Amino acid sequence: MEREALIERVRKVKEILDRYFPEAYKPRRTPLEQAVFTVLSQNTTDRQAERCLENLKNLTGNRLLLIKDLPEEKVIEAIKPCGMYNQKYRALKSLLFDWKELEEKLRVLPEREAIELLKSYPFIGSKTARVILTFGFGKNTFPIDTHCRRVLSRLGIFPKDWSLDEISEFMEENFSAEFNRKLHYDLIRVGRKFCKPKKPRCEECPLREVCKFHKV
Repeated sequence: MEREALIERVRKVKEILDRYFPEAYKPRRTPLEQAVFTVLSQNTTDRQAERCLENLKNLTGNRLLLIKDLPEEKVIEAIKPCGMYNQKYRALKSLLFDWKELEEKLRVLPEREAIELLKSYPFIGSKTARVILTFGFGKNTFPIDTHCRRVLSRLGIFPKDWSLDEISEFMEENFSAEFNRKLHYDLIRVGRKFCKPKKPRCEECPLREVCKFHKV
């Protein structure tokens, strides 16, 4: 499919979702809080991740950088509800070890370099890196989580042989940070409310008229 046709299809989806979800996304976490939350949210629900983030704030007196200095068993106890707690503990300790220096680098590096820098840390992949950069630093990255992946797949916008990184890079090259941040957030809302893994509510979905899955 030609680049211009892809751009037009994405814009159409965005226009529909802007009418359905007119309110803009408002970042509500500091870069440090976003980084910690994003690690905690891997393979669990946002509700559980929020619970664990609050546990860590209570444990550290809202000084999350102290996580790296606390006894391992105390941190693990705080994040157990999220699952994969040993892996997440190692990821957090590594990420926060030189956080102040890392934060400064992430603020000034171009998006691709910032993604690669974050991926050099244990258990930080492309999606996690992009979420941290999008919502923690306002960078122009397009994360694709489980909900986004399902909705985009059913919409049939992109070629089937494209990887998630290829889709993210296309979005980053052709749309603004604000455009991508809002669309990412709205696709998650569609995935949670309508485009469910089982028994999707197609007839109620605002994207039904542009969705290949619905038309089939």
